[in-house]
Amino acid sequence: MLIAAVVAGVWMYMSRGNTTGPDSESAKQPAVAEVGDCVQNKGSKGSPDMEIIDCGDAKAEYKVASKYETECEAGQSRYEQTRRGRVQFSMCLTEVAGK
Repeated sequence: MLIAAVVAGVWMYMSRGNTTGPDSESAKQPAVAEVGDCVQNKGSKGSPDMEIIDCGDAKAEYKVASKYETECEAGQSRYEQTRRGRVQFSMCLTEVAGK
């Protein structure tokens, strides 16, 4: 009985947030963004928290210009996610017109 409860608990922990539909949290993460997608910074400039949103949304701030570049072109912003001091993901962003 105890083993079944432990297995059920581990399964629930491992499967939480594991949906991949268009409205799931994982589908909104910047690491799955493609060139041409738009993102909104829900954090601050010093501690950005990017989320993919529809480019037609008034909250869209940036459009993904390229991914995994070491340097961005003039006028673009670079966003990166790090883990233990190593870059895991990066993208160059251009501001959405009118922002």
